[in-house]
Amino acid sequence: MAKAPLLVLVVLLTFASSVHAQTILAPAWTKTLARGGRFLTAQEDGRCSLVDQNGAIEVLDETGALAWRWNYRKVSRLIYPQETAVSPDCNAIATTGSATYKYTWLVERDGRSVSIGSMGTPSDVAFDHTGQRILIGTFTGMLQMHARSGDLLLTRAVRAPIAIEGVEMHNDEGRVAFKDRDGEDLQHDAWLLATTGNPKHKWLATSERIACLDEEGKVLAEIPSQTFYRDVVVSRDFGKVVRIEREGNTTRLFGYTVTAPCKP
Repeated sequence: MAKAPLLVLVVLLTFASSVHAQTILAPAWTKTLARGGRFLTAQEDGRCSLVDQNGAIEVLDETGALAWRWNYRKVSRLIYPQETAVSPDCNAIATTGSATYKYTWLVERDGRSVSIGSMGTPSDVAFDHTGQRILIGTFTGMLQMHARSGDLLLTRAVRAPIAIEGVEMHNDEGRVAFKDRDGEDLQHDAWLLATTGNPKHKWLATSERIACLDEEGKVLAEIPSQTFYRDVVVSRDFGKVVRIEREGNTTRLFGYTVTAPCKP
């Protein structure tokens, strides 16, 4: 999903002033998490979403229903999911732990799991587009690539002592890239959620609205804004949107299905 596309802080665009009622989307599904539950991530094409509640990572399908879960609390009380990734088929997850936990867990839907040690605390984790390889970055500037089985394929050290974050893999023989964090000029409180090149559509969020716009600024679809208006993820094809609403210890998810003209 669109920690695919990456949420990018941006700084000047004025939304179109008029919005037709038919552009406002209603949730296709909602889910209230248990007290203290957290949203973790979503698959880039909107096939599933991951949440952490009751000592387990739960994989929700595109309707918000539970597909499968991994009870990490039964494995170790030292595991506290941080950076988390899901394979394209939603049948495997990878998650890092706390700031002092130097392992990444790779878990399959059928119950198989493996812990992967790293030279430094993991700072980010990602599957490639085939779902057969996983990339782990660390706060000490190390990169590790593993097969889905957990076997180590390669390691690389970044010359500068920096934390490796925002990594992604491309299909051309596992080439590694860092996500571009540069944005466009937008209004000061705007947050660029996702863009698509052909046609040129974008999802933007401000304190006033969360909307899909065309290149001329016309609103194609809109969902209600919220206090934490940046907590929105958009699928790569613009067809799915998940909005995360937090109030105290309560987290609610709202899933939206997006159609034309916003979805190309």
